[in-house]
Amino acid sequence: MGSNPTPRTIFSRGDHEFELTGRRTQFAISLQIELTRRNEFKNLNQVVARRVHGEVVVGGESLALQDETRGFREGERIAKISVWTLLALGVVEIGFSLVSGSISLLADGIDSISDAVVSFFVWTGLRIIRRRPSRRFQFGYYKVESFTALITAIILVGVSAYIFLRSYRSLLTPAPIRLPLPALVVLLGAGLGSLYRALQMRRIANRYNILSLKVDARNSIKDSSSSFVAFASVLLSTFGIHHADAIGGMLIAVYVLTVAYVALRESSLVLLDEFHEPDLSREIEHLIRAHPDVMGIRDLRLRRAGPFVVGVLEVEVEGSMTLNEAHEVATQLEASVRARITGLRRLVVSPVPVVDPHKHPHEHYAP
Repeated sequence: MGSNPTPRTIFSRGDHEFELTGRRTQFAISLQIELTRRNEFKNLNQVVARRVHGEVVVGGESLALQDETRGFREGERIAKISVWTLLALGVVEIGFSLVSGSISLLADGIDSISDAVVSFFVWTGLRIIRRRPSRRFQFGYYKVESFTALITAIILVGVSAYIFLRSYRSLLTPAPIRLPLPALVVLLGAGLGSLYRALQMRRIANRYNILSLKVDARNSIKDSSSSFVAFASVLLSTFGIHHADAIGGMLIAVYVLTVAYVALRESSLVLLDEFHEPDLSREIEHLIRAHPDVMGIRDLRLRRAGPFVVGVLEVEVEGSMTLNEAHEVATQLEASVRARITGLRRLVVSPVPVVDPHKHPHEHYAP
């Protein structure tokens, strides 16, 4: 009676093959299963690595990043249109002001030219902000957007002062307006055109939370309002109230100054890392505390980087937790918070062992 043939197994490892027989077969199979399991775990880690804190990556780029890029591109497009539109309106208004002698029309024309410069800065800033981080600017160029808003505000302060001075001089020596009808037509067209462009800009700015574009949108609404104020001033001047033209110019100057003040304050606070949004902080803390492994929260710090929010956070976990388990908790927290909080660009969660308040009272934070 012939003996059974010895079992043979071909075991491959990389580019090599090994022929194993007898009792080595079971070992080879077990080893192959273990290697396969590790390879699958490695592939899973690669998949996780290709997720941006819980956001699915499509074609190497996260959906959130695609949305951000789309917002900057739309903002860049509307800002570029705004530059040429305002420049054309300003040139036309200044030209008709020289013919008609209207100081309100001149003030509105100067305001339109300055708004074109503002839109140019916004357009340039939105182009720069889309650049990838470099060795010199390792956290990206997000604060360029706030810096652009600051430069914009400074320019508006100077424009306001010049318009007010010219209007005040005209108030001392009022004169009737020549050719008031063409001046009224130009002001009405400028007001309606600026209003339509401002509403488009504000919609994009609010949708993607772009500070510099919000400033430009408010500036554009101010520009349309200034045109209507100038229209009313010229209209009153046609009825013999010649001081109304100069008063309209002064009102435009004050309006420009208020917009500049708001932009100057907001952009300066962002550049100084000021952050005061209690509702957002409480919402993030609520999401963190909802995790079953979180024992407490330490030192949540948030700040704005351009249109985004970034933050760091320490959470208390059980001291017996392994490093891998603590890392998994941190990854889950980052993913869940970013999925719920719109505009949160980055949140770094550091797990720390829970501290006994009796032994270390200075290190304990109430859960």
